[in-house]
Amino acid sequence: MDVTIKKIKYTTLNKTYTEKVRDWRGNNCFATQYPNPDGKRIFLTFYMVDKGYTLSKVFNKEGEFMYYYCDIMKMKQVGKWRYVMVDLLLDLIVYADGSYDVLDIDEFANAIDKGELKRNRQVYALRILHEMIQLQRKRRLIPPFIHKAEMYDTTIDGY
Repeated sequence: MDVTIKKIKYTTLNKTYTEKVRDWRGNNCFATQYPNPDGKRIFLTFYMVDKGYTLSKVFNKEGEFMYYYCDIMKMKQVGKWRYVMVDLLLDLIVYADGSYDVLDIDEFANAIDKGELKRNRQVYALRILHEMIQLQRKRRLIPPFIHKAEMYDTTIDGY
């Protein structure tokens, strides 16, 4: 089964793409896998629609785990297997040892400064980030099924 996602990022992106679903856990949690444009990483991304973020398990090309990349998103289902995601710019990287870094705070601040990010979305993004950090401090952000997830065979998809 395929899922179609329209991704909107205020600063750089507005595109629609269709991807093969790798793990379907219902309308509010599913995964796709895709290569990063840098050609060095593969992202197995779990869309946590009702939680407001994606959790990507990032692998190198050999299939070895590198880290988790978490994107704060405003997401909604707009049709059968069709979703709209608004990237709210703030990201969290979680490392194997449980430590984490917040990314793109400058991009978030610039979007606010330019009036590209409405107040309600600013507040939403900060609340989701706070929730994610609190969960990670308790080692509960990444669910066991994502910890156990493995990269899908890339030779089948040709990347």
